[in-house]
Amino acid sequence: MNLNYVFDRLRAEATLALVATGLIETSAIALAEPKNRELADLACPIFAAAKAAGEAPPVFSQRLAAAVRLESSGLLATVEAAGGFVNFTVHPEALARAVLEEVTRLGDAFGKDSSVGSGEKVIVEYSSPNIARKMHVGHLRSTVIGHSLRLIFEALGYDVIADNHLGDWGTQFGMLLAAIDLWKLTPWDDPDPVQSLVLVYARYNSEAKEDESLKDLARAWFKKLEDGDVWARQTWQTLIDITMAEFSRTYERLGVRFTTQHGESYFEGMMPAVMAEAVEKGVAYRDAGGALVVGFDDKLPSCLLQKSDGGTLYQTRDAATCLYRLEHYAPARNIYVVGAEQKLHFQQVFEIVRRMGYAKIADVSIHISFGKVSPPNGGRFSMREGNVVFLNDVLDEAVERAEAKMRASIADGRSEITEAEILEVSEMLGVGAVIYADLFQGPDRNITFDWDKMLADQGNTAMYLQYAYARCQSILRKSASPLPRVPSGCGFAKGDVLVHPAEQAVLKQLARMPHAVREAGDKYLPATVADWTYQLAKAFSTFYDQCPVLKDDVPEENKLARLALVGATAQGLRNGLALLGIRAPERV
Repeated sequence: MNLNYVFDRLRAEATLALVATGLIETSAIALAEPKNRELADLACPIFAAAKAAGEAPPVFSQRLAAAVRLESSGLLATVEAAGGFVNFTVHPEALARAVLEEVTRLGDAFGKDSSVGSGEKVIVEYSSPNIARKMHVGHLRSTVIGHSLRLIFEALGYDVIADNHLGDWGTQFGMLLAAIDLWKLTPWDDPDPVQSLVLVYARYNSEAKEDESLKDLARAWFKKLEDGDVWARQTWQTLIDITMAEFSRTYERLGVRFTTQHGESYFEGMMPAVMAEAVEKGVAYRDAGGALVVGFDDKLPSCLLQKSDGGTLYQTRDAATCLYRLEHYAPARNIYVVGAEQKLHFQQVFEIVRRMGYAKIADVSIHISFGKVSPPNGGRFSMREGNVVFLNDVLDEAVERAEAKMRASIADGRSEITEAEILEVSEMLGVGAVIYADLFQGPDRNITFDWDKMLADQGNTAMYLQYAYARCQSILRKSASPLPRVPSGCGFAKGDVLVHPAEQAVLKQLARMPHAVREAGDKYLPATVADWTYQLAKAFSTFYDQCPVLKDDVPEENKLARLALVGATAQGLRNGLALLGIRAPERV
């Protein structure tokens, strides 16, 4: 169902008014907000239409603007020519009434638009940590980007399959099985079993650099695992179980959830058929050593589907996964949120599937890549070298720092929270800071891990947005008006409420939310929602400074209207943060 948002109605009114002149076709209209929003609210470039009419753009825009007739009951107030543009401005009172009614009516659904997806299936694969390892700071990006995309696509009406494609297969399990057997270890009996597995892996990998036989032993154990060796399979399942318990705690803190969590091993039984079909269709061939090779001519470097010893590779498993998803879901989009270093891998997988005749899934498969997370002093984190910051440690540190800020605020008399609330609020602020520090910028950028920037309460941070939301709630509590509403009896028609530039800036930013959500879905970019939310918080800050709400000398109808605007702002901030996977505290 199309919600016909104020954002859409403004553009529809301008388009109909322009077309009604008979001077311009609908196809020639491309409405946008001008760079200088003080001059107009909507601008229509008319260069192409002027050329078709054989007139200079300034002349044509004057003639077109003069011919436009606006409805007196509509949202648009004025139209005028400006060089090669026709500019429109809104009725301040009509905008205020329409936006407040819209936010009040829709509540938590404000900004969503189910007509975009209309129930089409979308698969979003994200997080995808490896079994027998702790999630480290490098997993943060896939987890929070993917989860936000899931929330955005759900808001747009898609049926989202959120898939945690776990790394539970491969030669690293050969290393662990070899180490456990060789050194007679029982890491599952340790107080922190997953950490023990991490240390075992790091030790074995280090020793294997000096002893080539350890690499051969690891490969042999993985082959036993593939072949169904009973002890290998039982031990491997134990590693999965203890690791999933660890992951669940981390996901709960991040508010992350999945529809399905299949490991790579789930597709193990499908791989022989995929390899046989690839050979049958001429996509792959056996080389002299017995390896199964895929050549791509000059398009891509060649890759293997099977090693000479019979072992499979990531390409094999991901090709099988693609075909499984086609058969079981037939998605409109098949999205992988995986680091940029896997770009070639996914190009190869998608091309293999396409050459096998499955263009339907290959054409909708999309790799959303992202940059690396670096320590404050540069370099990179490395699990193999033991130089790693675990994600739970990151969250713990963020929460501790947020708690220190809260306690300082309480001591200074600047906080409303009680001792009983401080841990919950600190968790919201700390975890939110970590999530937002990733999402506010595009995924293509590398991130340098920086505590001070993450936890700043000024600037483009989660804490700034959460504080803005809490300030809104504080105002509403003091006024005994906890919900956004359109107050009856306010003088919208008389033009004396919510017409201040700061008030209008908040209203206009609220009206842009549906567009921001749609654009985030189109571009696979949660940063679009983050920026919208940040701009709303900034506009609210200006409004708060310039437009008193509860002071005694504020006329009652202005006070009521401003309270409604505060309530609508709170709703917008909460909805924006929710799409990023961030909780908003009621008080700080």
